Amino acid sequence: MTPIVRIETLRRHRLVVPVPENDVAGVPEGTQVDFTVPAFPGRLFHAPIARIAHEVDIKTRTMSVELDVADPHAELVPGTFCEVEWPVRRTYPTLFVPVSAVTSNLERTFIVRIHNRRAEWVDVKTGVTTGNWIEEFGDLDEGDEVLTRGTEQLRPGTELSPK
Repeated sequence: MTPIVRIETLRRHRLVVPVPENDVAGVPEGTQVDFTVPAFPGRLFHAPIARIAHEVDIKTRTMSVELDVADPHAELVPGTFCEVEWPVRRTYPTLFVPVSAVTSNLERTFIVRIHNRRAEWVDVKTGVTTGNWIEEFGDLDEGDEVLTRGTEQLRPGTELSPK
C-alpha cells in the first residue's frame, strides 16, 4: 500500500557516520562531533554521538555511528551529505613521523631507519595524517633515527652518515 502522507521532523535529524573500524576505539557515546554541509560553506555544526553499532560491516570495514543533530531552525535538509571531523583517539601511545618518511613500493610500505650507521627497512602500517605528520604502526621506537625522505633506492645495509 502506498502511503498518503509522510511525516518528518525537521528540527531533529539522525546523522549516520560510517567510521573506519580502526577509528572507533576510544570515542564514547556523548562525545561532541563537528561536521559541515555543502549548503552552509564555512559553517560548523555539532552533534553528540548517540549510538554506536558495535558491529563492523564486512564489506566496507566500517562501523555505523549515529549522531543526534538538533536543528532548531530547520535549516538542514534530510539526505544531505556531510563532512564529519571524526575525533580520533587512541587508548595507547602511537608514534608519528614526517609523511615524507613513509615509502611504498609494489611489495611493502616502510620507513628507512638508521641503525648502526646503516639503512634498515622497517615495515609499517599508517594511521591518521595530521599536517605533515603521519601515525605509524611498526617496529619503531621513540628515539629511533629515520630518514625524513624515505626512498626505495636506498637499499638495506647501505652505509649512512646521519646529520
